[in-house]
Amino acid sequence: MPIVTCLHCGAPFSVNPARLQHGRGRYCSRACHAAARTLERPERCQLCGGPMPPGRAHRRYCSRECVALAAAGQARPQPRDCAVCGRRFTPATLRDRFCGPGCEALAHGMDHGLFEDPWASGDIPPDCYGRDLFRMPDMVLGF
Repeated sequence: MPIVTCLHCGAPFSVNPARLQHGRGRYCSRACHAAARTLERPERCQLCGGPMPPGRAHRRYCSRECVALAAAGQARPQPRDCAVCGRRFTPATLRDRFCGPGCEALAHGMDHGLFEDPWASGDIPPDCYGRDLFRMPDMVLGF
C-alpha cells in the first residue's frame, strides 16, 4: 500500500490504492478530517469580490449590504464587450451580453431581412378605399 502524508497534520500513513484512485485517503484519521473542515478558508465574496471576514468563510457574501443587493437583484455589473459587435457597454443586468436589441437580434438570427414590411418602404400604395385586406397583421412574419 502506498504511503501518503496527511493534509492536516503531515503524518505519514498507508492508504488502499483504490481509495487514492477515487480521490480519498487524504487524512490519517477522522479527527484530522474533522479538524481540517473547521479551519477558516480565505474566500472571496461572490458579489463584490472582496475578502470574506472571519466567521463567514462558508457563506456566499461578505456583508449584509452584499446580501441585500444580491437579493434585490441590484448587483453592480461590470462593463463588458458586446458579444456581436465588440463595443464596450455597461449591462443593465448581470446576464446581458449584447449592447442593444439590434445586436441581440443579430446574435439570434432574427435580423436577416427576409420578411420586411413592404408598406414601410412605400413600394405598395395604401388602399384608396380604406379597407386594405392585404395589410392585416401577420403574427408569423412579425409585421
